[in-house]
Amino acid sequence: MWMTSLLGCKNWVIHPIMPLGWEETGTADAEKTWQMNQTFFCELLQTANAYDLTICLENMPFEKFSVSVPKTTLRFVQQMNDTRLRICFDTGHAAFYSGEKIGEDVRALGDKIRAFHIHDTQRGQDLHLYPFMGVIDWADFAAALRDIHFEGVFSLET
Repeated sequence: MWMTSLLGCKNWVIHPIMPLGWEETGTADAEKTWQMNQTFFCELLQTANAYDLTICLENMPFEKFSVSVPKTTLRFVQQMNDTRLRICFDTGHAAFYSGEKIGEDVRALGDKIRAFHIHDTQRGQDLHLYPFMGVIDWADFAAALRDIHFEGVFSLET
C-alpha cells in the first residue's frame, strides 16, 4: 500500500483470502472464511487510511466460495461499512457463472464499484479474452455504467 501511495494511485485491488479453499459455501468453513476475511480487511483498512487509499475487493470466479460472486462481495463490503472498502468488479469473473448477467450485477453493486477489471470469457472458464470475444453483453454493460454514473477506473485485463 505504501508503494501504491508513492505512485499516486488511490485504489488498491485485492482478492479475498481463501485460507480454507474456494469450495466452502454451504459448509462450516464458509463462516470461518467470512470471519477471517473481516479480520484481515479490518487490519488492511487501518493501513489504507494511513495512506489515503481505497481498497477494492475483487469478485472471484469461484461459485462455491463465500466471498466470491458479486452479490456476496457486495454483502461483505456493506457489512464492513467502511468508505475505504469498495469493489473492483471483474467482468470475466462475474461472467464465469452460467446465470450471471453483467449489466444486472453492475446495477446491483452501483456506487460500491470503484474500479473494473475488463475482460471477456466463456462460461465456466477464466480466459481473460478481449471484449467481444466471449459471452458478455457489452452493450448492456455500457448501459449499466451509464445507469450508475460510473466515473472510476478501468483496467483492461487481457
